[in-house]
Amino acid sequence: MKLQTLRERNQENRIQFYQNLFTAAMVVLAVKNVTDSSVIMQKPALLDNALIMLFIALIGIKLMTQRYTWKKLLISVVLVSICIYTCIKSYYFYLFFTSLSICAMQGIDLRKTLKYTSYTKMLLLSIHVMVYVHDLFLNPWKVTFSYRTGGDPRMTFYQGHANTFAMYVCWTSLEFLYAHEEKLKWWHIVLVWLVNFTFYKFCDSNTSFIVSTLTCLLLITKKGLKNRPAVVFENVISLASKYLYAFLSVFFVGIIIGYVNGLYEELFNILNKFFTGRLLYGAVAYDLKGMSWFGKSITFDSKIYWRGHWIDSMIFDNCFIWMFISYGVFYLALISIAFIYYNKQLSLVDKIFILVYTLYTIMEAYVMNAAICFPLLLIGAQFAKHVSIGEKIKKQLQVTRNKKYRKVYRYGQ
Repeated sequence: MKLQTLRERNQENRIQFYQNLFTAAMVVLAVKNVTDSSVIMQKPALLDNALIMLFIALIGIKLMTQRYTWKKLLISVVLVSICIYTCIKSYYFYLFFTSLSICAMQGIDLRKTLKYTSYTKMLLLSIHVMVYVHDLFLNPWKVTFSYRTGGDPRMTFYQGHANTFAMYVCWTSLEFLYAHEEKLKWWHIVLVWLVNFTFYKFCDSNTSFIVSTLTCLLLITKKGLKNRPAVVFENVISLASKYLYAFLSVFFVGIIIGYVNGLYEELFNILNKFFTGRLLYGAVAYDLKGMSWFGKSITFDSKIYWRGHWIDSMIFDNCFIWMFISYGVFYLALISIAFIYYNKQLSLVDKIFILVYTLYTIMEAYVMNAAICFPLLLIGAQFAKHVSIGEKIKKQLQVTRNKKYRKVYRYGQ
């Protein structure tokens, strides 16, 4: 048995301390996010501000303990600064939390963090379910529902809207799957899917159920395939996760700009129906408010008449369009480049979650909040890695020595 030196033990303690800092910060954000939309866990402004300050303190300490090259330090400062500017201009502040989380990923085991954040969310969501079911039978006048036009009541489980609760179930499940993927059997994945299916029957949220189902199928396929089929599967996932986000960014922006300028109207109408009216909202917003490079606030009248369409309320459930109009085209380009640039460094499981994140982005607008939709942190883990010039030289020298050794050994045989 190898004995640990004092230096090795201190190094392990430092790594664990940094991990705990980051995990605690993300757990704080998890609590804030779930309670932000909660009907039964409404918190006063003072407590909400305290959670924000606690997150900033924890993540700030983590950032100060990291090692940077001048290049990485400059990029980190610029990224956070641009995100703060966008938050101020657009009045949506989750980009600030996301940028800090991404920059603080150095040396972090994301699986360990997601294990604790998923358990935290499971606990909070379970409380909501128990209180909702209790009131459903004993105090039915308290129970709230969501409604589609001409549709049946959809249970909210006291999360404000049925889609909100379904979103938390979906992404909490995905956090759990990613955190435990190496140990999961196929029937564990099926059980996770059954949980999502059960809540789908109550919430009727198509997007969350489709994404959770696709994730489970891809993970089961990954575990089941061997040899040549496994190689083909990995190549397809790698290609899709690498380029799909960039393709969809160009596609949705192009279709909106083209339709507003009188192009491919028939195709637009077909796609708009398929995406349940999301493209029309984007076309109206672009025509009335224009595009954004780094963020701007947009507001609309409660009722809008536009080119023969009466719109009662503007809804943005497509993040590609939302970033084009409000957050800024900068983020579409940045994420597209990041997915392409870091693709080779990601594992197959990482790529699966990048892919389902991209597909989820088509139908929802809050995916820029990395504390809810975590795959942006997979890119953060690659970006935040620190390799100094000295370490690069050492690695290159080691490679050179290994090559020389193999050459000498080959000729010496």
